[in-house]
Amino acid sequence: MAAIAALAACGLALAEGALPEPVREYVNCSADGSSWPYLLQLPEGEPQAILVYLHGHYADERQGMALGTYNDCFGKLRGECLRRQWVYACPYYGGNTWMNALSESGLADLIGALGARWPGRPVYLCGGSMGGTSALIFAVRRPELLAGVAALCPAGDIETYYAYVAASADAGLGNIAAAIRTHYQVDGRALGSELRDRSACQQAERLGMPVYISHGDADTVIPIEGARRLVARLRELGAPLRYKEIAGGAHDAPVNEVQWAEVLDFVSAEAGR
Repeated sequence: MAAIAALAACGLALAEGALPEPVREYVNCSADGSSWPYLLQLPEGEPQAILVYLHGHYADERQGMALGTYNDCFGKLRGECLRRQWVYACPYYGGNTWMNALSESGLADLIGALGARWPGRPVYLCGGSMGGTSALIFAVRRPELLAGVAALCPAGDIETYYAYVAASADAGLGNIAAAIRTHYQVDGRALGSELRDRSACQQAERLGMPVYISHGDADTVIPIEGARRLVARLRELGAPLRYKEIAGGAHDAPVNEVQWAEVLDFVSAEAGR
């Protein structure tokens, strides 16, 4: 958790000439009228697709643009987007929300704005940890907006994950449990029903787009069991799925070891055909 917290304060520190400076823009969240920032990296040529990266717990929209962290995971992703001529967007989505109703609304607004700017381009969604969990939740809630989704070290079932963190004596996991309670119970919403309605595992039949999932089997921040249950359900459904399990991998392993060309090739395969 400390690594995630440190990343939130990390500057962008772009290597000179290597990558374009990201542009900060804003979108209005229709649910409450608030203005949400996002960072945008544009390709040199005509955009072919749009990729949205969702940040992790304690982080913000800067995470997906930061260089040098997690084996330069995000620098590699930015470079891969440039190579493919994809628009790359990194939004703030309401704080440590774990994709509650408000963040779902704001992200849908962002995707709508990007789609209006570049009509007809497929939209792909990815993230790690809370971001990977949130990507899966959004995908089951708004599948019509996405052409593919990639989730690194996600909670495949937010309901059972909440039970895990709520029962833990670890301070970091307790912070996550408190954030889920805070953000999921706004406007008088019932925690239990919200968690069930936003469980990717329990709504897996809505994941008809290509889904890429990677998880370390030694992860104690988000245990692998939820991802395994989701993967088993997707296989039952015959969904387009690629799953990578990292033996001995801790929580950060999928982010440190990700091969973005493989991930983006898979999630964009349907659009390519």
